[in-house]
Amino acid sequence: MYKFILGILFIFVGQSIYAQNSSDVGVIVGTNYYLGDINPKKQLYSSSPTLGFMYRYNMGPRYALRTSLSFGSLKGNDLDFDNKYQQSRAASFETELVDFSVQLEFNFQPFLVPLSSRAKRFSPYVTSGLSYISSSSTTSSFAIPMGIGFKYLIAKRWTAAVEWSFKKSFTDDLDGLEDPNKLNIANKFHNDDWISFLGVTLTVQLFNDLQCHAYDRIVK
Repeated sequence: MYKFILGILFIFVGQSIYAQNSSDVGVIVGTNYYLGDINPKKQLYSSSPTLGFMYRYNMGPRYALRTSLSFGSLKGNDLDFDNKYQQSRAASFETELVDFSVQLEFNFQPFLVPLSSRAKRFSPYVTSGLSYISSSSTTSSFAIPMGIGFKYLIAKRWTAAVEWSFKKSFTDDLDGLEDPNKLNIANKFHNDDWISFLGVTLTVQLFNDLQCHAYDRIVK
């Protein structure tokens, strides 16, 4: 896995050398929460702070490829719910979480930094890709992130975005309750734990002395 991460970072660094004006870096601030056996569907349940870093390579006005590394935690407690079975089980957990993700972004409106003559200052977007999550109390796992967001150019080189995403993990023991209802074989997809993130990113464009006017010609 470490070789995989280093390989991805090497590709991104190499791309930034040849397309420096198309890259930006920034910070991620928000909250994580967990969906699984203890919390099947309550949104924003027992949220925990999350902090991370992002590198994004803008391939054009519509598409961007990004990598991120974030740190947070997850927690849950059966006693927070009125379900009689959960009250009797009284399970709880809290675990630190590290998340490394590689994702593709699609902008619904043409978006460029610095602002192109035909691009927009704002755009909603969707994103998906592949994540690798590691927690302090369970085994590591890959996950599939799926998110929606809204980005806005707040200054010549600065972009802010709000994003809400869900990550489907390929493990059922983030909460320490691996397959408590013995559904692992019959209902594997729905039985795995999920991680959700709600937060903001703030990024700054690198190497602003370069300008790619070719983007103006391809913006639709």
